[in-house]
Amino acid sequence: MPLSLDKCGSLGGDVEMAATVGVLARRNPDVDFILVGRNTGEQPSAVGLPDNVYNPWTDWAPRLLEAKRLAGLNKSNLTIKEHLGIQRIFDELTLDTFRSIDHIILWAGQHGTTNSPLPAVRDPGKLTKPHDWSVHYVSFLTRGVNAWRDVDPWRREEIWLNSDPRNYLKLRDLKWPLRHPVLSQHNYVNNIKHARYGDGSGFEEWSGHDLAALAEPSHRDLVWQSRVRNLYSRLEINGLMPDTPFGDLISFSDDWNGRQHFGLFINETRRYVRDDIARVNVMNEWVMPLVPAWIHGKWSDESMRQIADANPRWNTDIRPAPWEDYYPRLHSVRCTFTTPASGTGWATAKPWEAFAAGTVCFFHPGYDVQDNILGDAPAGLADWLRVSSPEQLRARVELLSRPENSGTWHWLVNAQRRHFDNAIAEARFATLIEERIRA
Repeated sequence: MPLSLDKCGSLGGDVEMAATVGVLARRNPDVDFILVGRNTGEQPSAVGLPDNVYNPWTDWAPRLLEAKRLAGLNKSNLTIKEHLGIQRIFDELTLDTFRSIDHIILWAGQHGTTNSPLPAVRDPGKLTKPHDWSVHYVSFLTRGVNAWRDVDPWRREEIWLNSDPRNYLKLRDLKWPLRHPVLSQHNYVNNIKHARYGDGSGFEEWSGHDLAALAEPSHRDLVWQSRVRNLYSRLEINGLMPDTPFGDLISFSDDWNGRQHFGLFINETRRYVRDDIARVNVMNEWVMPLVPAWIHGKWSDESMRQIADANPRWNTDIRPAPWEDYYPRLHSVRCTFTTPASGTGWATAKPWEAFAAGTVCFFHPGYDVQDNILGDAPAGLADWLRVSSPEQLRARVELLSRPENSGTWHWLVNAQRRHFDNAIAEARFATLIEERIRA
C-alpha cells in the first residue's frame, strides 16, 4: 500500500488505499485507523494523513525482516515447511493487534485460492503450496481476520472493498462466510469456499441464512461454500475526493478555445477477452480513426506493433504519463473515451476524472453495462455520452470540435461536473462503510 503519490505507479489504482483511509479518518475524527496491511512505511502525518491514523509497520517492518533473516526465510522458492515458518513469524507480530481492534476494512487485491498451506479439497491429507507472495502479503491478513472473527463470527464481520474485476473473493483461507456485501464497482454474485480448520461448529445456523454455507455432513469441519454479494457503491470515486493525493490535482476548466479535438489515457489491461472489447481492437476500430492528439498508457510492444501496422499514419509509441501531467493533458482536449476494463462491464474512475476536469467523456457500449455511473446523471447526459458505434463516436467528436457547437460542449462539461460534484458530496462508498463501523 503506497501512502504517498510519489510511491504510486503511473497506471492508476495504487492511489486508492491511502485515499480511502484519509477520507474515512477525516470524516470520523473520533475513530482510530490502524494500517495493518503492509505499506511503504511512512509515518502517516508525514504523508498528509490525519492524526488519527497509525502505522504499526514503522515498527513491524524491521522486526519482520530481522526475524526472517534469523530463521533463514528471507529468500524465494520457499517450501511448504518454510511457508509455515513465515506464518508463525507474522502471527507473533500481528495477531494481538488484530484481536484488539473493533472493525476491519480490507481492499481485495491480488490473491490466490489458497494463500497459506491448507488441506487440499480433494485430498485433505495433502497441503496446498501457495505462491511465495501470497504468504508474504495475504496470509497474515486472512489469519488475522479469522482470529478476530472467531471471537463472535455473527457480530464481527470484516468490510471488503474491491475495485478490480480480477480480484473477486476466491480465497479459501477465510473461515467464515459474509452476510454483508463486498463494496464494489459492479453488482454481481460469486461463490467462495471456506476452509474450516477442523471446526464444523455453527453450520446449522449459517445454512439457514440467505447466503447459505453448504457442505457435505462428513466434511463440515474441512470446507464450507457460500455466496458473496458484491454491491455497486461508487467506490471508483475514492481517489478523487478532496484532500486525497490525486484528488488534490483536480482542476476544472470549461474553456473550449485552445483545446485539441480528442485524446485519451488507456492501458492495455487483460488481452484475452472477446474481440469486440479487446483493447487492441477497440483502439484500431474506435480510437485510431479519430487521429488522436495524444494517447498515454501502458502497452506491450506486441500490441503497439499491431496498432502501428493497422494505422500507418500513427508513428508515436504509447507511454504512461506522470501523475502531474494527467489533468493538464485532459484539459488540452475537448473529448475523450472510456472502454471496458479487463474485458468487463464494470464502472471505473476514468469518466469521473474527465467529468472533474471538464472534458467530454464518451462511453463504449460495453462499458459500465449496468449504467451505474450515468443512471442518476442530469437528464440528457447519458444519451449524449453513450455511443453505439465507431461512426457515431467520430461524428460526435467532430461536431463538438466545430466553433458553432461550442455551446453544446459547454452544456455537456458543466452537466458532467454537476454530476461529479453530487457524487463527491454523497460519498456513497464512505457512507456505506460508516454504517457498518457505527452499527
